[in-house]
Amino acid sequence: MPKILYLIASHTNPAQVAILAERLIQGSADAQVLIHHDGAQPVLDAALFKSRDRIHIFPQPISVQWGSFSVVDAELRCIAWLLQQGIPFDWLVLLSGQDYPIQPLAQFEQLLAQTTYDGFIEHFPAHNPPATQWNWDKHLSFERYWFRYYSVPAQLKWLFRKLYRPVNWNPWLRVKGGRFGAKLALRRRNTPFDGTFSCYAGSQWHTLNRRCVEYIDNFVQDRPDIVEYYRHTMVPDESFFQTILVNRPDLELCNDNLRYISWTPPYPAILQSQDFDALIRSGKYFGRKFDITVDADICDRLDTHSQYPLFRR
Repeated sequence: MPKILYLIASHTNPAQVAILAERLIQGSADAQVLIHHDGAQPVLDAALFKSRDRIHIFPQPISVQWGSFSVVDAELRCIAWLLQQGIPFDWLVLLSGQDYPIQPLAQFEQLLAQTTYDGFIEHFPAHNPPATQWNWDKHLSFERYWFRYYSVPAQLKWLFRKLYRPVNWNPWLRVKGGRFGAKLALRRRNTPFDGTFSCYAGSQWHTLNRRCVEYIDNFVQDRPDIVEYYRHTMVPDESFFQTILVNRPDLELCNDNLRYISWTPPYPAILQSQDFDALIRSGKYFGRKFDITVDADICDRLDTHSQYPLFRR
């Protein structure tokens, strides 16, 4: 079976992160876990984890803010660390700290052992998203990836929210206020996107073989201009990896991130016991997102479905 490295990007609820990490280890004899816990949060206590020989905590986590390049940067740093440390893996699976396996992990390993794909990652042309992508249109792509964003004092967030409609009709200017703070953006006169290098978009979550991972690591060293470009976009984690990988024609990528996500308010919805049947019938291998402070029973039911002993919660 392939060696799998689960990379967990977490920012809250360390107890739930520990449950997820131990479940991943328990489900595979060879899997390893690397956890990047938001550097703005208290340091993860290593005592939370029993399987310490196969669970690694990233030693220098950075502060991660939604919608910023820090989301991408955290994964890039983890990839570089894994390769520098020589930790063996055939596949890297990016999960959030609120994900959970919804099928036996042995089935997931079997899929990766037999597949001819190099990666499982949702992707579509940013300038022409499919009609089925109900939460995305070309105007969203244009705003996110064709403008250069500048952070301004967070105190202006309320003002930028009020100015959104009267200002954002202008094709050269954007103002935004949200959980990412306050941003002012100017449309770029030049972008790296052309007939030979297109902009792609899709969900952040992915499963990539080592060939893809090494290519990403080499790409960011060879093309610092692309890294710098995306550093000043909005929500780059939903385009950066797609753009790098899909533009390499010899990679075989499955347009499926293998995740079950319920796009009902709040986006995404917290999955609970009433979602159990939909989860196990979905044909996906991981679900997001879960919150054991809201409903821990759903994780217990999924463990029973996968024939794992229950954790004490």
